[in-house]
Amino acid sequence: MAERVERFAGYAQARLRVRWHGGGTTELRPADEGTGDFPFDGPVHVLTAHNPGPERLDAAENQRRQEALVAELPAEVETWCGDAGAVDGSHVEESVVVRRLSDETAVALAARYGQDAIFRWTAEAWSILPCDGGEPLHRGWRTRSVGSGRGDRPD
Repeated sequence: MAERVERFAGYAQARLRVRWHGGGTTELRPADEGTGDFPFDGPVHVLTAHNPGPERLDAAENQRRQEALVAELPAEVETWCGDAGAVDGSHVEESVVVRRLSDETAVALAARYGQDAIFRWTAEAWSILPCDGGEPLHRGWRTRSVGSGRGDRPD
């Protein structure tokens, strides 16, 4: 239980990097309040199959799991490559940013891969949605460009 509480405290501080098709990267960091320039026309979810719960898998197994998760995504969703992790870079996991999934579908998919929670990013909040049905946590957010070019951001 203490490990789970510690992991969720880390999730509340996690940053996201979205790599845009065609170049450029945007980094999101949680904030106590407020938001920035939201680049999508609807909510997106951040999914990973890496390191389920307290497990720490080797790179090959994490990659295999991530590829399997991405292969399960419905054809109608839009995806962007990303990574999420500690703001200091001490822990980073490959992620996929997905538009056009419901919260229920995104959470169920992550739960099948043993994840504690997923992130949902909207114009209003950066949210942590627990996979066990627990209460979501909502935070503000800020972004900054960390790569050259805007690529084909979907705005």
